[in-house]
Amino acid sequence: MSDLQNLYTKMWVNSIDRYKNNNCETDSLINEPSDMRRGITVLSYFDNVVDVKISNFLTELKLIEPDQYYYPKEELHLTILSIISCITGFKLTNIDIEEYSSIFKEAIKEIGPFNVRYKGITVSSSCILIQGFPDNKQLCRLRDSLRSSFNKAKIESTIDSRYEISTAHATAVRCVAPFNNSSNLINILSKYRDYDFGTIEVNCLELVFNNWYQNLAITEKLSSVKLKPDNK
Repeated sequence: MSDLQNLYTKMWVNSIDRYKNNNCETDSLINEPSDMRRGITVLSYFDNVVDVKISNFLTELKLIEPDQYYYPKEELHLTILSIISCITGFKLTNIDIEEYSSIFKEAIKEIGPFNVRYKGITVSSSCILIQGFPDNKQLCRLRDSLRSSFNKAKIESTIDSRYEISTAHATAVRCVAPFNNSSNLINILSKYRDYDFGTIEVNCLELVFNNWYQNLAITEKLSSVKLKPDNK
């Protein structure tokens, strides 16, 4: 079993009892207009094949748990790195957008496209996640290059301040209310525990200004770069 699979399995083991016992951590700030947490993130959005399969899974969950927060398929994404973690009151006027965009572009210029297979689901204390498995070391190289470039630039960043991101998961559901039927929920989660949602090619990265939930209505694209195949 890979280190990444071990990590996802550990998450499942540590948190699944919360779902069985209906005591997950709930998020009260989703859709709250007063939530002004904003940040800067490098991410990649999903393509149609995978997001449709994930949406089918979410539709099944919605039938029994309609009160939870489900990510729209167009907002499903892989977080590459949080450059500035969401901070209350952070605004784009706080930074030089061109400088951040320039560092972003320079950091990824030697990185080629890579694939991520999304297979199975796991859970945290407050979210349901789609497990992602990169096909090579490009994602690690990408993150290391971004870390190095932004740290060397000595500009405002909070990289790895919350935790050092090492997975390739996608958050699909956030718990916002008690469950209607924990038993049925567990049955569906178990059904999709090893389900193959498909593979995406990460070939375009965006630097965005975002809120905590990456809502497209609030997200503002600052820069976008297509990864060059000859750099694989």
